[in-house]
Amino acid sequence: MDEEGVLKKARNMVLRLLSFRARSRKEVHDYLDRKGFSAPVSEIIVKEMEGYGYINDEQFAEDFITGRKAHGHGIKKVRYELYMKGIDEQIVDQKVAEHFDPDQDLARIKELLEQRMARRAGIDQVEKKRESLMRREAAFLKRRGFQDNLIMKALKDFDPVE
Repeated sequence: MDEEGVLKKARNMVLRLLSFRARSRKEVHDYLDRKGFSAPVSEIIVKEMEGYGYINDEQFAEDFITGRKAHGHGIKKVRYELYMKGIDEQIVDQKVAEHFDPDQDLARIKELLEQRMARRAGIDQVEKKRESLMRREAAFLKRRGFQDNLIMKALKDFDPVE
């Protein structure tokens, strides 16, 4: 296949990929690499897609953070996931600073704790041992990516037996 044919095939594959959801620059590079395209072809296609505005790491980070926050994820997990998607450290720092506020995170942690306790209302009294529940809730919040100091602050005021 000639070079123009290869570019056309790669372009069509990337457009189909981008039709499902937004992708970071790295994700598109990795996709084209997995599909067997060379690095120069990959770079040409990525630059072309950026020129059209189809790939924009800043907008991707913005949308990604908004979605993750809506699902109750904390700053640590979101930051890690953005790094894994190849978003530049400066963009990550800027967007995280814009979207995460410790007071809002603390309120969200308390809200999550209340929701989880409401679901546990029917569980027998033996399992409602304070210490084990506190450990369980701390582990849950840690997996969600919240900061340790905010978790401890929220759990200090929280009584799971109520």
